[in-house]
Amino acid sequence: MNRTGYIAIFLWCMTAHQLWAQPDYSVEPLSLNHSYSNAIYAFPVKDGLIYSSDLRTHVLINRVDSTHQPLFHLFYASMKDSAKLGTSHLLSKNLPINAHQGPFSVSANGNEMYFSLNDAHGQRIFSATQSGDQWGNIRPFAHNRPNYTVTHPSLSHDGKRLFFASDMPGGFGGFDIYVCEKTHSGWGQPKNLGATVNTSENELYPFIQENGELYFSSTAHGSMGGLDIFSVREINGAWGTPFHLGEPVNSAADDISYTAADADGTSGYFASNRSGKTFDLYSFKSLFPTFNDCQEQEENDYTLGWRERTALGMDTTTLKLRWEFSDGTVMYGEEVWHTFASTGQYEVYLSVVDTLTGEITKQVAHRVFDVLDVEQPFIAVEETVVAGTPVPFDASKTYLPDLLIDEYFWMFGDGTRKKGVSTEHTYTTTGVYRVQLGVIGRSKHTGAKEKICVFREITVQ
Repeated sequence: MNRTGYIAIFLWCMTAHQLWAQPDYSVEPLSLNHSYSNAIYAFPVKDGLIYSSDLRTHVLINRVDSTHQPLFHLFYASMKDSAKLGTSHLLSKNLPINAHQGPFSVSANGNEMYFSLNDAHGQRIFSATQSGDQWGNIRPFAHNRPNYTVTHPSLSHDGKRLFFASDMPGGFGGFDIYVCEKTHSGWGQPKNLGATVNTSENELYPFIQENGELYFSSTAHGSMGGLDIFSVREINGAWGTPFHLGEPVNSAADDISYTAADADGTSGYFASNRSGKTFDLYSFKSLFPTFNDCQEQEENDYTLGWRERTALGMDTTTLKLRWEFSDGTVMYGEEVWHTFASTGQYEVYLSVVDTLTGEITKQVAHRVFDVLDVEQPFIAVEETVVAGTPVPFDASKTYLPDLLIDEYFWMFGDGTRKKGVSTEHTYTTTGVYRVQLGVIGRSKHTGAKEKICVFREITVQ
């Protein structure tokens, strides 16, 4: 295997094309792109952007690898007014200059970085720490090996997991995605993400988002052509079915290196060679709203209890408390529980009755009350559905009395998203999926905009 042709080893073409749904993102090329250089990975940091590019690091020196391809190095560009990029400069002179640098991943506090190095010794992962404006204390990743590739690191937001790509023995095909858990003694053994994510082809460029969503590029999973970007969620310890991000993020060319600029991926970056000869960096913005802090949906329970400990006025076992509800139910006792068929306004009459004669000896109380749904968006769907069959979803039982709802947003757990009070969705793969329903509306009291979200899990057989 050619370990020094940094981009070439990751490019493939496919002939199959698919039609994708309405775009969920807007996409713009970055101003730092050049027609004479490649840029393949970008990650936002405080006040700027770190990216990997084969730009020259010196006007008079053209650094190349053993195949005479320009070397990739890490650069930093300041960010002006949260949108415009300033002048770029080499990130650090302490990183090995005669090797391809990147992709990379920076810790949440910005003080630690994991990065790929590709030189005559192969593709490996290293870590570095920041001191002032320089990076140093460079150390090799514990699971680097000379006989296979370990590359494309992505550190989780809490710093406890490191995802990466490798063609180590025992995988499903070409490159697979692995994860290591951090222990008291260092990084644990690599764990393959399994057959739902990895295939007989190539899975590369993992990025673990702060909200737990994993993004990666693959030549499989129904790619539009070459490498496409997919997302997948981990549910109850198992990785679900990858979802294709669709156009305009993906194209018939190679689309790689998704990174997010925020916890939920409402904006971020990726790289693509769709423009022609070079890889360029693009920014994206989600056109679909995000919902934070989704709560598990509560089941509506129409069971209510009553208790009356008023003395009956005489020492006899023939007198009982009688509860008569307006739905026709009659119950006896000091404490009763009754399940109503539905929401609505009901009445209850409490009296003392002589059980021998059936006569009411005393009227104790009369109450009017409401049986209500839980105040929440409500997902109405069968708990178990069949793959390949359209599944109806309905939100008409949503009960948010203080909210004027403008729109309903569905997220089906496989990456598919739709709008509307009711809709349907067809799952293609069996498994357990977390369905989310978000609503956006305005408070009836203050007029303020509010977003509320619930989720529930369904099984697809």
